[in-house]
Amino acid sequence: MPPLRIDFLRRRPPASLLGWALMLVGLVGMALAALDYAQAREELQSTLERAERQARSAKTRPRSTAAVPAAGVLAASARVGTAVSPPWGRLLRELEQVADPGIALLGIEAQGASRQLRITAEARTMPEVIAYVESLRRSPLSSSVVLGSHEVVTQDGVPVIRFSLDMAWGAAS
Repeated sequence: MPPLRIDFLRRRPPASLLGWALMLVGLVGMALAALDYAQAREELQSTLERAERQARSAKTRPRSTAAVPAAGVLAASARVGTAVSPPWGRLLRELEQVADPGIALLGIEAQGASRQLRITAEARTMPEVIAYVESLRRSPLSSSVVLGSHEVVTQDGVPVIRFSLDMAWGAAS
């Protein structure tokens, strides 16, 4: 049995070769990170200076030489304008006014360019479905309402009629 050494002032063992190697790798990594940081900071500074020069030259440039938008951009903005221009608010208010307490709307899919709506809903009875379709047909905004499909499904033990209808709506303003 080795003798018991009680030495509270024991010296630390010298650093191993692995410790020195890890410290050297850490210092090299830190130097590379510092160089990368300096390069990124220099790049940022040059970009900011270039943007400032461009802003100054844009202020001094006469307004008449402004770039004219390309024809493709104008055509795309015209298409967006026609898709956004339909009276969505009026159409949704009309759907709210036609709403029936016996009908649960599940979804509305709209295509602005073709002015088509696909409405998916549920009702308890077929007469409620037919009454809803007829009330949509009488709407001043609709030009055509067609019952697309219907099926009886059971939800929580209660049979309901799930249906979808296609509605074309006119160009009312």
